[in-house]
Amino acid sequence: MRGGRHKKAETQAVLDIGSSKVVCLIGQADPNMGVQLIGSGFGVSSGMKSGAVVDMEALDFGIRTAVEKAEREAGIVVRSVAVNVAVRSLRSQHLTVETEFSGSEVADRDLKRLVNSSLSELAQPDHTILHAIPLNWLVDGESSIEEPRGMFGSSLGVDMHFVLAGVGPLRNLAHCIERCHLDISAVTVSPYAAGLSVLTEDEKDLGVTLIDMGGGITSAAVFRDNALVHVEALAVGGKTVTKDIARGLTTPPEAAERIKMLYGSALHGADDDFESIPCPPMGAQDTLHHEPRSLLTGIVRSRVEETFEILRDRMKDKGLEAYSGRRIVLTGGGARLNGVRELAEFVFNKRARVGRPHGVLGLKDQLSGPDFAVSTGLLKHQFLKEKEVISGPPDLTGRRYRQQRYSGGNLGRSLQWLKENF
Repeated sequence: MRGGRHKKAETQAVLDIGSSKVVCLIGQADPNMGVQLIGSGFGVSSGMKSGAVVDMEALDFGIRTAVEKAEREAGIVVRSVAVNVAVRSLRSQHLTVETEFSGSEVADRDLKRLVNSSLSELAQPDHTILHAIPLNWLVDGESSIEEPRGMFGSSLGVDMHFVLAGVGPLRNLAHCIERCHLDISAVTVSPYAAGLSVLTEDEKDLGVTLIDMGGGITSAAVFRDNALVHVEALAVGGKTVTKDIARGLTTPPEAAERIKMLYGSALHGADDDFESIPCPPMGAQDTLHHEPRSLLTGIVRSRVEETFEILRDRMKDKGLEAYSGRRIVLTGGGARLNGVRELAEFVFNKRARVGRPHGVLGLKDQLSGPDFAVSTGLLKHQFLKEKEVISGPPDLTGRRYRQQRYSGGNLGRSLQWLKENF
């Protein structure tokens, strides 16, 4: 079993592909200082919608632009990248697997066999496993064991947390990256990467919910006991708010985005009814018109509040309301909106803060905001030792782990035993 994540090379490149921008970061491991940023590049992501590819040509251009800029700054050629995943089909599944053995010492092969059993049990042709994290080992029914190797017992078990996603959108994303002559070295779900970028060790230990407010997807990750224990995703984001503003103020989407950034807020102000906002016309025959700021605030608040309420209710339905801790951390471009933190505190009845990246040396000011939490977290993930048991590119065929379930009869099992023991 693979006990932790180790860097594959001295230099790693990551690609954060969102619904509004593409970010490429190149980092290098410093034995004394940690992760050092040596190159960065940005591109426009106009080929993604709600985490799915809708225009390959446009997305290709954004990826190539971001990677070429990062390559020039770092002075190297990128051949493979670690990529984020944020699709509406993201989901968590927990599975407990136990096995009996003859009271001998627990060895690495026993852990590997148990984990492989859980992977084959969960393998599905239309979903791929992105993360497989052992949360708790059990020996003879005793739980909360961090390292079972070397212990003696007659039964061994593990509580596994799996993060899965639909294969279809991932195949299109992988094809786009391949068209840019790049290989996928690893994948990380966006809220997990954002958590690695902005959360403190105490927050991850005691319990925290991270909400990444992206352009097309709002995703959440729950951390507890220093492990990722749950993920959620909604096909709602900053672009949804922009469309609401465009419809509500009768103005073009480009103007609505600018209005959102300049005047948008999730909290009503005392003077909102007396302030007016200039709204460009929809057509050439129309004229500039003005709308009260209170109307804009109501539109923004309604959409953000609804998003938070859906996440809150899903957590409650799954029994995570108390387990997820008393703290909310917000990342993504949506976290920049005025009043979003206060609204999160009101809806969840928990303390909230806006998370900013840390732990990467050489971050420029423009990379230090909450909208770059995913990209910097991706980079950190490549050099951190995480408790994961799978690595590399995702299995988009659905056969990698199912084959382990049907590896043969008695002869196949005997050959496997000989391979593990001799």
